[in-house]
Amino acid sequence: MKKFGIVIDTESTGLNAAFSSIVQVAAIRFDLDTFEVLDKFDIRGRMKKEYPIFHPKSLLINHVSIDQIKNHENSNFQLINKMRSRCLEWGESIYWGWNNIGFDRHMIRQALFQSCFNPYLSNTLGNTEGDFLKLTHAASITHPNSFVRPINDKGKITFQLEKFGPANNIHAEKSHDALSDVSQTLRVGKMIRDKCPDVWQDSLKTCSKKDTYELINQNKIFAASNWYNGRSYQHALVFLGANPSYENEIYFFDVRHDPEQIFELDRNELKELFKGKEKAFVMGKANQHMILLDEKYIFQNDDYKNFSSEELNSRMKKIRSNKSFKEKFMNLLLDMHEDKEFTKDQSEKLVENSIYDGFASQKDNYLMRDFHAATVENKLEIANKIEDVRYREFAKRVLYNEYPEALTKKELILRDKRVAENHLTLDEKPWVTIPAAMQVVDDLRANENEDENIDLHKLQEIDEYLCEMQSKFEGFLKK
Repeated sequence: MKKFGIVIDTESTGLNAAFSSIVQVAAIRFDLDTFEVLDKFDIRGRMKKEYPIFHPKSLLINHVSIDQIKNHENSNFQLINKMRSRCLEWGESIYWGWNNIGFDRHMIRQALFQSCFNPYLSNTLGNTEGDFLKLTHAASITHPNSFVRPINDKGKITFQLEKFGPANNIHAEKSHDALSDVSQTLRVGKMIRDKCPDVWQDSLKTCSKKDTYELINQNKIFAASNWYNGRSYQHALVFLGANPSYENEIYFFDVRHDPEQIFELDRNELKELFKGKEKAFVMGKANQHMILLDEKYIFQNDDYKNFSSEELNSRMKKIRSNKSFKEKFMNLLLDMHEDKEFTKDQSEKLVENSIYDGFASQKDNYLMRDFHAATVENKLEIANKIEDVRYREFAKRVLYNEYPEALTKKELILRDKRVAENHLTLDEKPWVTIPAAMQVVDDLRANENEDENIDLHKLQEIDEYLCEMQSKFEGFLKK
């Protein structure tokens, strides 16, 4: 069992991890038993040169200044390198956050990937991952009277940290500031641990893919829940198997449904059972902290009050022992995977979106290590030896950002022009272009009377920055 946890949070220039920059990252190392704070860091830095345009709403929310993203002493690469070094110093830990599984870990993975480091910092080298948002969902459903569940403007329960924390008397010094957010997140986590120790202990059993598989392969029924659009959905789950095409996808059967009624269904009929609010088949991710609780929590839900434990366990045994049905189900998953592959967009994939296209070879890992350690004069030569085209390109980008003098004048001009073309275009792109950002600014100004959070002074600063970058890029195209 791990002794230490790390709560980590990022503030970024956009929501698309592949095409945004982390401009602040903060983390707290704590004792998993006592929740005592042991160490912390707060690192800020500039944007990447490849994607120097931010989403205006991001800057309005996270309070990052134009001066920081332009002039901070830390480049984006230095920010990432410093974060990585501190985390490695801290050693084996469970990495936590507030929706870190859904957002922050992707931001961090992409940042490491594009900096020629191992992207999987938080789930390799003995590290595992948990998510305090998922834990809070589970605790709130199983112990509804232990917390205040705030209501948003639409009249629905919300678990936004900036609302859930204060509703439970856990306030942040400054919202959407990474260090303030991790401190608040840690205090919410401790509250959950104190009020729902059984849920806390169960959550520690699925922080890694290995531990999750060990748990789900037991002959047990698990209580599980998810939260969607302001309401909870609860399930009594029996493990069916992993997707033959993607082992991280694990499938369960909800024993609210009578297995006898599904054994003889054909392929199309079974596919329908993946849909709807009361689906019979539930998919989870073994590597995304799926919280599976004790069977006793099943009977808290009205949908299961007419069932006995004996009846549900009888259904579990029927599912687990029916080998022909499980084989049919696995074949269905294979068919569904083939259908998905057939309809997949075959257009050229951008290198930023290739993070899950395979691991770097051992040879390339050694070369990237040498690349980081080398003198400026030798970095380009080493970069050119990297065989994986993804990492070779990212090594060149590190040089473009950090050591432009190491590149030829011709390559510098070509890269400048590529950045300019990417950000002056009127076409829709996965990154934020100047025309798209300017349109957002105009829309925000038009709605200033309806949204009290709109800072017109900040919008003016953003507008001036966008005009400055537009002029700069137009100059690049004239080279």
